[in-house]
Amino acid sequence: MNGKKNIKLNTNHYYIYNNEALAGAVFKSILNRINQLDIAKGCLVLPFLLDKRTVNCLINNDNNQLTLSQLIKNNPRVFVSFNKRYLSLLPVYINFITIFQDANEIDIIENYIINKGLWNFKDADLGQRFNQIQKAIPKFLDLIQTRQTTFLYKILKIEL
Repeated sequence: MNGKKNIKLNTNHYYIYNNEALAGAVFKSILNRINQLDIAKGCLVLPFLLDKRTVNCLINNDNNQLTLSQLIKNNPRVFVSFNKRYLSLLPVYINFITIFQDANEIDIIENYIINKGLWNFKDADLGQRFNQIQKAIPKFLDLIQTRQTTFLYKILKIEL
């Protein structure tokens, strides 16, 4: 032996680029607006808002009456990989829930994530990427809030 240890690093760029810190900021921003979120709907947040193409679709859409069906129809290439993103980001989502519950930032009551305190993002400098996500959040919430979770999973072709 030469005394060197082989260390395996997580080389999954997608995971590194989309980490729990960013996920936590995104969820706290959402929870600042709506205070509680269905856990199953919460699984859709990261594949939607951590994907630059999806965020751009939301930001660049001037039609406030756009439905999720129309968004998918108008941007099929963006949504073809949604299920893959969904599955890749589930561990990040679960880690976010665990970390933020342990930190007393959220509570889980029945099937909902409950916000336990507001974060002020007004003067925060969390980078250009987070700023873009912030712009997309209201439109994202408009698309999902009034829809049944089963409908959302079906239209987004989520395979569990």
